[in-house]
This record gives sequence, C-alpha cells and structure tokens, in this order.
Amino acid sequence: MTRVRGESVAPGIAVGPVVLRGFDAEDTGRRITADEVEAELNRLREALDRGRAQIEEIKQKQAGALGEAELRIFDAHLAYLGDAMFVTEIENQVMQERLSVREAVQLVFTKYDRIFQLVESDLLRRRASDLRDVATRLLRNLEEGGPRGAVAPTGPYILAARKLTTADMFNLDNEKVEGIVAEEGGMSSHAAILARGMGIPTVTGLRDLPKLLRAGDVVVLDASAGELVTAPDEAALAEATARAQQWKAGRAAAAAPSEVASHQTRDGTPVRLLGACGSQGEADLVHTFGMEGVGVYRTELQFLVEKVLPTEDALVATYQGVIQAQAGRPVAFRLLDVMAATIDVGQRHQERNPAMGQRGVRGLLVNQAVLRLQLRAILRAAAGAEGVAVLVPFVTSISDLQRVKAALLEERVGLKKARVPFAADIHIAPVIEVPAAAMSLGALLNESDFAVVAIDDLQAHLLGADRDNAAVREYHEMVHPAVFEMLARMAKDAERREKALVLFGESAADPVRFPFYLGVGYRSFAIAPVRLRAALRVLSRYSIDECRRIAARILEAPRTLDVQKVLVNLDLS
Repeated sequence: MTRVRGESVAPGIAVGPVVLRGFDAEDTGRRITADEVEAELNRLREALDRGRAQIEEIKQKQAGALGEAELRIFDAHLAYLGDAMFVTEIENQVMQERLSVREAVQLVFTKYDRIFQLVESDLLRRRASDLRDVATRLLRNLEEGGPRGAVAPTGPYILAARKLTTADMFNLDNEKVEGIVAEEGGMSSHAAILARGMGIPTVTGLRDLPKLLRAGDVVVLDASAGELVTAPDEAALAEATARAQQWKAGRAAAAAPSEVASHQTRDGTPVRLLGACGSQGEADLVHTFGMEGVGVYRTELQFLVEKVLPTEDALVATYQGVIQAQAGRPVAFRLLDVMAATIDVGQRHQERNPAMGQRGVRGLLVNQAVLRLQLRAILRAAAGAEGVAVLVPFVTSISDLQRVKAALLEERVGLKKARVPFAADIHIAPVIEVPAAAMSLGALLNESDFAVVAIDDLQAHLLGADRDNAAVREYHEMVHPAVFEMLARMAKDAERREKALVLFGESAADPVRFPFYLGVGYRSFAIAPVRLRAALRVLSRYSIDECRRIAARILEAPRTLDVQKVLVNLDLS
C-alpha cells in the first residue's frame, strides 16, 4: 500500500478502478497517401459532430447540477468546434501536408496553445485551457472511431489523466466518474471549477501516473487530504468505501439548510473561516462545509466564458443564487479583476506589462459601463439581504475607492428613480494587493467598512516575483521577513481603527504560517473550502498566546533562514 500526495482541487472520498486517459502512444509520423485524405477528413467531421452532440448532451444532463456561468463553459467549447479557422487549419494539414487527422489536430492545437501561453492575458490563458479541452475531446473521439478504439469503462471509476480537462471528465459515461487524479491542472481551471461544482473528488500534481498506476487497479482517493492510496489492503478499502458513502450522503443532505460551524482556537478565541470561490458550485461547498459565508466571490467566470458581456439580468440571477445559498451569511463580491484589454476598453495597443497596467479597478474606471453593470447587478441581487459587500480589486489610493463609492451611490439613485428593488445597505472594501495600499491601509480603512488582504498578490508585488512563473517560484515562496512585517503592521492599523481585515489567498490557508496570522491579530480568513481541514487542524492545536509567541519570534528573525527555522520547528501534528 502506497500513499502519494498531490494538490487537492475538489474535496471528497472516492474508491474504484483506474481508467487511464491521455497517456497514449505518440503517432509514428507516417504521411498518409492521397487516397486516404478523404477518409481522414470524414473522420474529422464525424469527430466534430460527435463532440458537438456530446457537449449538448452534457449541458442537458448537468443543467440542474451546475450554475448558468458554469454551463456557459460548454458554449465556449461548442464555439471552438464550430470555428471555421480552427477546423480549416486542421483540414489543410491533412490535405496539403498529408498528416493523419490525429496528428493535424495535435499540431494545430500545439501552435495555438503556444501562442496563448506567451501572452500576459488571463482571458487568453483561459481560452487556451478551453482549446485544450476541445482538442482532447476531438482526439478521444478519433480514437473511438479509429483502429485503436478505446474501451469504455463499464462502471464507476477513478479517472487518471495527464491533464485535468473537461473532455475526460465529461463523456457519454460522465456520471460514472467517481474521482479524478491528474498530473497537471490548477485550482482555477474550468475543469477544476466544474469538478468542485459537481462534487467530484479531484487531486492534481501527481507525477508519472502511468508508472504508478495500471488500468483496472483499485485505488482510494482522499481528495480532501490531497492523497491517493494505491494497492490498499482490505481494511483500508473497507474503511474508505464507508467514508465515500458518507461523503455522498453528506453532499445530498447539503441541499437542506445547514448550521454555521463555530470556529475557534484551542483556548476558545473566535475565528471566522469564510469561503473563497469563483462559481455557484464552489459557493455551495462553502455552505456544505458550514463555513461562515463567502469572504471573496471572484466574479470573472461569467465574463470570461463568452466573447460578449453578460447581461445585467444574467449577473443578477447568478449573484442572487450565491446570496440565497448562503441563507443569511455574508457574501462579498470582488469586482471584475482582469486586464483592461479583456473587457474591451477600446485600447488601440497591447500594454507592455498588463499585470502592472490597467487591471482591476483601473480597467473598471476606464470602462465605466462594465463597472456600473456589476454594481447595479449586485445592488439588485442584494435587495432584502444583509451582509453583502463589494470588494474593489487592485486599489492603490483613496481616490480609487472614492470613485467606486461615488459610482455605487449614483447607481443606487438611478435604481430608486426607476423603482427597481435594491439593497438599502452595501458594504465596500478595498482588496489590498499593492504595497502602496498596504502602507496606507489606515487611510483606506477610513473610507471603507473593512479590507481584504490578497496575500499571494501582495507578496508577489512586494518580492517582485510572479507566482505563476516557475523560474522565480522560489522567490515568491520565500519566507521573507518583509512580508511578515507588513502583515503585522496592517493588523495593527486595522485594530487601531476597529475595522476587520480578511486574509485571502492560497497562502492564507498555509498551516505553517497560520499561527503567525493568528498571533499578529488576524481573525477572519477567506480560503478555498478544500483548505478548511488544514486550518481547523491548526486552530485545534494552538492557543492565541502560543500564536503570539510564535509571531514575536518570526518578527524578531532578521533573515529568511531565521524565519524558516522558526516555522520548521512548529508542531502541526
């Protein structure tokens, strides 16, 4: 029995035999003859038709389980399957270069994928993920229609894939996928969003799966712990099967209102554990796990799944669904946080460094129509509700916050004149991710109800290291004394003004750093539901006094190495 750890993308327990996908042998590179061209083109048309039919069937099957924004992901896939440029380029490779249709699909996809990955645009990178899913679906359909036809599984199974894609999650037998393990794929991909929305336990970051697993092997997937167990013995298998049944029963029962769990440290100090999510399915997990509301709801998904802006009514419906699902618990909507070019501000040139350009509130202030569209939708969706907040991303100065507050007031007046129901009270808060905002937090808090500290982005800007750039990952993950000093300073600023600070991001749930956060005064956290277990383990282990002593030792450490020594010696058992 072997235990392998990866990254938990969607929580849960699953048991079943393995089906390997995406590890096929490469084509030989043999050129086809002129006589074979027509047959290859027919295979392409059949694969395209089968792909469209599959996606339409998936949309119908999942209409009740997934939200409107999540279902629109499949509309983007349909658009690619009908994209004349994409299809024509594949056909030309078959007709002119005499490539097999399988090789042509792979070549064209690789070309587009390389282009998408070279640009600094969240939108294009998400489109690269969608294109990868479409290409994967085409390749699977070509396999099933060709001489190497894949044998479909006959019962529930654990999917093991090279990359986490919707094409392998959703096929004609998609309801049989009990769990997913993949070598590649992150928390924010469309496949990950859909896995969480559907409650499919998923773990990524597991290397060399073909060496680790064979088709038909029975495995245990504890996705909540980010763990895959191969060759389990009978006792482990029986225990895991019982836990998997309990997990399914728990999800089914989650449709009914649940009580909010009370979270506290070992000595009884209250701590608010809120959810961080980006879709209705993830928001449901916040409810399922008894978290205390949604601390950060990322609103980008509805804007990125289609090439046109969503309508105000569509936004209202989504936001209302999130608010109602929380049954009175607080919900904070982060305004659109993408590069300005993504939301079509009429720019005539590509910014040299979009990540430091018109992103977040800067792009929204340039494109007032999008800003006001979101503000109206949130005001309407929050009518009759309490605890709803607007989060303003990438704030640098008080002026950014004041201009959004002015727009919010104007839209409230406009809705009142139009006699449209809207929220009487909406909280507003800046998202602190720029060092300038962190240094002037006190002034920003004077203009807001609370603040959200986006620790991952703040650390990236403070250390000058892109967290998505593998070449400088060691710099971003560095436990630099300056990061801890800034976090401690902000906690004091908030305490002096008696305003709450919500710590948000992947690092906010880091069990090694969690005692420090508590020790310097953070009491509210917005974390992914899959990170809840690790946070609870720390809370049960430490008292506030112990956390304060840990924080003091870290703040006294002059070098990164000294900070590491303190963190390494923490008892997280």
